[in-house]
Amino acid sequence: MKSRYVVVALVLFISSLLYSQEITTNPKYALSFGISENFRLNKFIMDISGKKILDESHQFRLFLAPRISSKLEEVETSGTTQSQDIESLNYSLGVGADYLWILIKNEDINMFGGTGLIITYGFNNSKSTSNGPNNEKSVNELNNQLISAGIRGTVGVEWMVSNKIGIHSEYIFTGSYNYNDSENKFSLNGTANPTNTRTSNGILLDSVVLFGVSIYF
Repeated sequence: MKSRYVVVALVLFISSLLYSQEITTNPKYALSFGISENFRLNKFIMDISGKKILDESHQFRLFLAPRISSKLEEVETSGTTQSQDIESLNYSLGVGADYLWILIKNEDINMFGGTGLIITYGFNNSKSTSNGPNNEKSVNELNNQLISAGIRGTVGVEWMVSNKIGIHSEYIFTGSYNYNDSENKFSLNGTANPTNTRTSNGILLDSVVLFGVSIYF
């Protein structure tokens, strides 16, 4: 819900700058911003793209897809002196391209779909600190690097507020092949155990709903 308020506020601001400068020629390019429906300060999901309008039914876009999330949590065991502090930070950046079709056009409402390619690099860090009885303290830290490549499909609806501004909502589904390189560190009372490393790969399916605004020129 918060993302919708952000989009509405952005649209109103842009409208105040552009609405009085309507153009009569068909736009050739667009700059688009989309954020997820569960956007909040500790979870940032966004797509930023530039579109080339090929004709009335076809578009081509290049995009950046930054993703950032963080977590800080303290867990205490009731009736004991044991506690656990959990910290995590995950971020990734995807780049790619989509080819879009206008599926249905009804006055100012367009339904669109498309397919594309995406390559992503990401890094995840999680650290768990446990405080047990007799002043025991253990620290478990996991670092993970991710590289993935895959295809994605999208379907969405756009409302053209004017010939310069559009508000859109789209569902994006991604299937990718992932390669992970992880490193696990563990220590007890300051004494470190040997670091464990591991590599893995596999198929990941993911989806996201984005709400956004496009500026045409």
